[in-house]
Amino acid sequence: MRHECYFCHIRTIEKLIDKFKPDENVAQNFIFSVHKLIDSNRELSNPQLVTQIHRMAKIHLGNTNLYAEEKLKANGILLKEYPYWQTMINESQTPFFTAAKLSVIGNIIDYGAQSVNDDISAQIASFFHKDLNIDMTAQLKDEINKAERILYLGDNCGEIVFDKLFIETMAHKNITFAVRGEPVINDATLEDAAQVGIDKFCRVISNGFDAPSTLLECCSDEFMEAYNHADLIISKGQGNFEGLMESRHSNTFFLLIAKCYPIASLLGVNKNDMVVSKAAHSS
Repeated sequence: MRHECYFCHIRTIEKLIDKFKPDENVAQNFIFSVHKLIDSNRELSNPQLVTQIHRMAKIHLGNTNLYAEEKLKANGILLKEYPYWQTMINESQTPFFTAAKLSVIGNIIDYGAQSVNDDISAQIASFFHKDLNIDMTAQLKDEINKAERILYLGDNCGEIVFDKLFIETMAHKNITFAVRGEPVINDATLEDAAQVGIDKFCRVISNGFDAPSTLLECCSDEFMEAYNHADLIISKGQGNFEGLMESRHSNTFFLLIAKCYPIASLLGVNKNDMVVSKAAHSS
């Protein structure tokens, strides 16, 4: 684990304590439990550590859906703006590219350590005028056209509204959209996907686990069947990238914003750059 990742984990618990304002004993027990966890498990990946930290948080703070309000707010904002962005895509000279870019931009809606600010709409607008630093959307479009079965890995609430727009634009007959098995940070679950209506455009399943990532060794049989039989994996977000960057699926594309320096360095981009990239080991 890089030292930057340690501070990222600590910021997460600081934000949770600031949000829920537990009494001092609860706060101290939570903080020192997390320190002990990290110190004893330095070999774990960041998604594995984040999963354990948020399980601890649910227990110490007495809440099983720590970001329920933020999830509803983000979905509500983006659903309200849905007609505007749908028109933007339909009137674009390159609808597929515009929809793909919006899907990437939606990745800013994060309430973990790298929190989005209160004005989500303004942040989306500012990113819309930026270029993708790595742009393999043309290759992605070709792979979508060739694929019989697509597995699309969702990430955050709010962001999934743009995923819905992208899936609508693809107009592919066989897409499965995967969400988290239980609430973790502001990642989307089956309930959240139903709220935004993504199930009207594709099949929606749970990956059966509560990591803010896709950890294949922990996922459900239903998810693994979809994963193993997919001709194309579209992986959204930094968490899914961290979980799958060493996986060996033959055709994986990562769509994300590089929210921290370690991930930006891995991708060869700058922090906050937008990326549509095919996994290096994909053939």
